[in-house]
Amino acid sequence: MAETYSLEQFTKENLFKSLSNKYCDEEEMARNDRAIFLFGYLTAIGAKTFVVEYDYTDGDYLEDFTSYYARCFKDYRRRCKRLHFFGKDFDEARFKAFITKPPDELFDELSESYLGFVVARPLPSAVVGRTILKTYPSDSSRRQYTVIRSYDANLFGVPLTIESLAFQEQDTVLAACATVALWSAFQKTSSLFIGTPSPRPAEITRIANGVTAASRAIPSHGLDVRQMVHAIRSMRLEPELIWARPEVPLVSAAYGYLQMGLPVILGIQIEGRGLHALTLTGYSLKKTQVNQQEVASGESSIRMVGLRIDEFYAHDDQIGPFARIKVKPSAQTYPVEFEGEWKDEQTGKILRLYPDFLLVPVYNKIRVTFIDVARYLALLKGLLSVMSLMPDEYEWDLRLTMTNNLKSKIKEENFPPNDLERILLSQQPRFIWRATLRFYGKPFLELFTDATDMERSFPICEQVWYDNEFKETFKARLKDPHLATMAIEGLGKRFYDFLIK
Repeated sequence: MAETYSLEQFTKENLFKSLSNKYCDEEEMARNDRAIFLFGYLTAIGAKTFVVEYDYTDGDYLEDFTSYYARCFKDYRRRCKRLHFFGKDFDEARFKAFITKPPDELFDELSESYLGFVVARPLPSAVVGRTILKTYPSDSSRRQYTVIRSYDANLFGVPLTIESLAFQEQDTVLAACATVALWSAFQKTSSLFIGTPSPRPAEITRIANGVTAASRAIPSHGLDVRQMVHAIRSMRLEPELIWARPEVPLVSAAYGYLQMGLPVILGIQIEGRGLHALTLTGYSLKKTQVNQQEVASGESSIRMVGLRIDEFYAHDDQIGPFARIKVKPSAQTYPVEFEGEWKDEQTGKILRLYPDFLLVPVYNKIRVTFIDVARYLALLKGLLSVMSLMPDEYEWDLRLTMTNNLKSKIKEENFPPNDLERILLSQQPRFIWRATLRFYGKPFLELFTDATDMERSFPICEQVWYDNEFKETFKARLKDPHLATMAIEGLGKRFYDFLIK
């Protein structure tokens, strides 16, 4: 009888050996950047033991196999290995009890220590296939992994569950970086918006090449932005494309969409390398400001929550899952740049990552954008400054949410009681932009914007005041005839009337 599994102590040598195959031996795996990253990541999340499941049929690889590898002269295997990781030490006897006995204390103990799995593909490169691993701890809520979902794995009849987002290494034959970034993104959108598909990499590549391309679809050497946009529309979603420009608060924009759990594809120019795409899955939010600005100085610039974000977490197919992307001040064209795990192969120097665009796959009823709402907030900031009601230490927190999530959330917060009952008992749009104005960390005002409306129709639909004295002062000054004339000219009549009511 062929060997069906092996039980291994988690060590660097055992990991590289288990990932290897006849086309890529242990020594090559030891030099593989993704394998090295995985060892460090699994060490950090507490891996102690892993189980190698042999002859595993992985659906994503199988489609790649039938689309390309089955037609090669070389005899590539159609089955993979799957490595399951646990945060507990256990021996063969305990493992057999785990898979053969009914659920009991042992079952619970090992199930709760499950850290996820890595599929090892039988290829000469791009060995790291579909990977679903537990995230780092939250570090007192500093780390926020918002783009994750629940996955089920079955190990010899034992059901296991993990909260994560699927990752895989780039295969330049069928899935260059943009394809893999889209694949990870669709893993989340398919669970967020029921009825939208989550295709496999080979299918994404074929769909994306429905737009005229300069090269053949397969083997693929990458997708351009037009092809990525086409692939998103083919999933019954809409592409929200935000180009990195000096006036765009790119970090806060990414945060605004990530807050709802939407995956954000970040296009970056890697110093000396060219354009690359990765999928943002979360961020690190500090209690105090860490950056001075995220837009070029100007009248329209406002202080936003992005100034407290010191790093993003991303699925980077050339690095690994939940890789750290540091947010850094820039002396170049844009106010911010990024720093990741990319290094110059000759010198070991960390390469700079310059933002090029954000691409967010959104539901088609989300029509009002982050940039649309930010323009209204900039107008209000200008008015409050004229009134001398805007202190130096202020912050706008603008994020997208769903109405059901909003109503659940405000019940847990210090939401004004009268407004709480009104919001809970009233019908609200399915998607809402929630903008909170804070002074010295304390909320003073919230504006809700109907994200299903149109920007030109004045979509702001609710105002919530946390401080009655501030509210009365603001409205009294707004009614002053001289200031009213100026406010109407600056805000527009509809915004003024909304604020005065």
